[in-house]
Amino acid sequence: MNLQLIKKLKYGLSFTLLLFLSVNAAQAQRRSEEEMKKIQDSKVAIITNRLNLTSEQSAGFWPVYNEYSQKRREIHRAQRRIINDKKAEGKTDEQVLGNLKEVQELRQKELDLDKEYQSRFLKVISANQVIELYKAEKAFNDMLLQRLKQQ
Repeated sequence: MNLQLIKKLKYGLSFTLLLFLSVNAAQAQRRSEEEMKKIQDSKVAIITNRLNLTSEQSAGFWPVYNEYSQKRREIHRAQRRIINDKKAEGKTDEQVLGNLKEVQELRQKELDLDKEYQSRFLKVISANQVIELYKAEKAFNDMLLQRLKQQ
C-alpha cells in the first residue's frame, strides 16, 4: 500500500511540475511576444517620424520595407546559426573554413538584398528619405542596445 501511495504522489508531483512549467513557458512566450510587438511598434514610430511619409508613400513603403526586414532577419538568423552552432572546437581547419565561407556568402546575400531593396525603396520614397531610413534604423538599433545594457 505504501508503494502505491508513493507512486501516486510521484505521479501527482510530476504532473503538477509539468503543468507549472507549461503555464510558466506559455506566460514567458506571451511576454516575449508582447515585448517584440512593443519593439516593432517603436521601430515603426521612429521610421515614420524620421521619414515624414505622405499617406501615398506610406502605402507603398511599408509592404516593401516589411518584406525587406523579413528577408534580412532570415539572413541574420542563418549567420548566427553558423557562428553559434558550428563551434570550431573539434573541427578541422577545412570544416571551419567552410563555415566561414558560408558566413561570407550570407554577407554577400545581405549586400545584394540591400542593393535590390534600395532601388525598390527609391520607387516609392526619395533618396533623402532612404538616407533617413538608414539613419532611423541605426538610431533604433543603438537605442535598443542601450536598453539591453541597462537591463
